[in-house]
Amino acid sequence: MALVYLDPFAQLQAELERMAFGARWTGLFPAVNVFDAADAYVVKAELPGVSPDAIYVDVEEDTLTLRGERTYSEPNREAAFHRRERSSGQFRRVVHIPGRLASDQAKADFRDGVLTVRLPKAREARPRRVQIEAA
Repeated sequence: MALVYLDPFAQLQAELERMAFGARWTGLFPAVNVFDAADAYVVKAELPGVSPDAIYVDVEEDTLTLRGERTYSEPNREAAFHRRERSSGQFRRVVHIPGRLASDQAKADFRDGVLTVRLPKAREARPRRVQIEAA
């Protein structure tokens, strides 16, 4: 289950833009996939158009926070929008990980607009094989 910070001012801005420019996608940003890779949890976040320098990744206990800003160059002031669907501005996404983490060993990689964060499990939370002794 993901906990998402909802900014009331961003919601108001989105509603004003929807009324002015037509319907637009209002899903969570960035979209994330979280999966268990045996010794670590892996989070993949889609961040098209975001510079890696504008992304901040924080890991605290069992929580991953992604935040940053997506900017687009606007056309000159004389241009009039006919449709405006590409959102820009600051974002913050909080994802709760379903297990204990070794947060000091977390690593992040950004390639082709996808941020991949590898969060190793705490040693005691990693799966281990138990040897069966014959009696």
